[in-house]
Amino acid sequence: MRRRLSIVTALVTALFWAAAVARVDAAPEGRAAAPVGTLTVAVATFGNERWLPHLYVGAEDVVLKPMYENLLTRDPKTGELSPMLAERWKVADGGRTWTFYLRKGVQFHGGRGELTAEDVKFTFATLAREGSANSLAPEFRLIKSMEIEDPYTITVRFEKPFVVFGNKVNQGLFASVAFIQSKRHVGSAKDDGAERQPVATGPWKFVEHVRGDRIVYEAVENHWRATPHFKRMVFLKVPEPSTRMAMLRAGSVDVIEIGGEYADELKKVGVRTIVMPNVSWVYIILGGQWPTKPTYDPKVPWALPDAERARKVRLALNLAVDKHAIMQRVLGGLGTVMGSWLMYPTDPWASDALKKPYPYDPAKAKTLLAEAGYPNGFEVTMNLTPWPGRGFLPDVGEAVATYWEKVGLKVKRRPVDRAVFSADFRARAYSGVSLAYASPLVAPEPWEVMYRAGYTKAALNLFIEHPKLDEYIDRLAIQPSYAERVRIMRDELGPWLAEHVPGVAIGAAHAIAGVGPKVGEWPLIPGHMGFHNWEYVARSR
Repeated sequence: MRRRLSIVTALVTALFWAAAVARVDAAPEGRAAAPVGTLTVAVATFGNERWLPHLYVGAEDVVLKPMYENLLTRDPKTGELSPMLAERWKVADGGRTWTFYLRKGVQFHGGRGELTAEDVKFTFATLAREGSANSLAPEFRLIKSMEIEDPYTITVRFEKPFVVFGNKVNQGLFASVAFIQSKRHVGSAKDDGAERQPVATGPWKFVEHVRGDRIVYEAVENHWRATPHFKRMVFLKVPEPSTRMAMLRAGSVDVIEIGGEYADELKKVGVRTIVMPNVSWVYIILGGQWPTKPTYDPKVPWALPDAERARKVRLALNLAVDKHAIMQRVLGGLGTVMGSWLMYPTDPWASDALKKPYPYDPAKAKTLLAEAGYPNGFEVTMNLTPWPGRGFLPDVGEAVATYWEKVGLKVKRRPVDRAVFSADFRARAYSGVSLAYASPLVAPEPWEVMYRAGYTKAALNLFIEHPKLDEYIDRLAIQPSYAERVRIMRDELGPWLAEHVPGVAIGAAHAIAGVGPKVGEWPLIPGHMGFHNWEYVARSR
């Protein structure tokens, strides 16, 4: 588990507990104070706006997490696995067997009854079923059996060791898509009916959803975990960052997601920002590197059957881009330019050699393109797609497109919403298309990210496919020794990726939120990119 942000974590944890203690002291008879007022949040996108486990991909996390809960979470101080709906758990047989002991008395919203092991089994089976769009579906299909020991105990068994299964049922990571659903509610209704009135166990209950416009939640008083400070929370979909900033300054919203390039502007006008350090890894996806799939196009320059020519193209696309300029001008200096793939500056597997970025050398880029058979460049499409919590990505894509044009490429910009694009990346149907992407911390170890989105058996593809990568993932997935996994990532997987050049590496990025005067303390889990812990957001005094 990453050990970065220890000082920030300690401060955040101290503030969280201080706020919690103060709140309990102020409430009569030790009960939480009644929630009041409305917290309004403007985000760039709601994802594909689907609320059932086999229908959401993962980017809906930003707007689903207020109402849904997972079996586990991450401790805000240590970053380690911590109880949530499961009050404790046990791992046996080298990681083949996981037993979860559920918290008793947890109620589903709307009088849908108490959470039991039947709901957990139903959820896991639903998200793993054939045709599921859930990005965790391949991992949950590895489940050999699920045994309900009693109403509050479930044992999950795997054929092979699944040493990091706890990270797949975890609230404290972005895209926590194993949210526990009500079997009674979802299982007894058609999908459209269950979606129109979603039911969950979290501190916020669903009130309204107007597609493409807003989502409204209401606080659950005396919730087992925490009673929110605000009575209602409203999410607004506002794609344009300038509009979100104007709304925050006008007081019509209280929280906005915003790119680092706006940090200085927000400070100049006196708007408070919250920085979430090292929460995503930014790179340019080069679509089409999936030779085993029917959608593979052998004419795509960076995915040619001639591996050496294709590598020269991918390396040239890296050398053509000034990553330091993008980090400073587009991301506001909030991050670190790196060459290591999906690694962060303080990760134990990120060696000094791997951290070294590919240099900016447009002259060498032109030479490599000519050697690969493209002396006059080639045509390429750059999707300009915002993702939840990562509204800056179209600007990154635009900057990279401009650099590529300087070395002879002809770049077609194509603005496209992530919800529209989601079908393409699930089907690997974007050969020859490039796009800026920021991989969030969906798991502490980089191979886990690749398992979900860069693997022959993955549910979607936002990275690459390669038999060597499959080999590394298969080895790491069953290796129970953390020290040995670190060694493999540092000495084998990392160097192989650096040599293979999967895409255009930018580096590790921070995220920021702009907050208005209504917002007080907000404890955040280190490494978690998306907005979360809404129930702990205090009202300013």
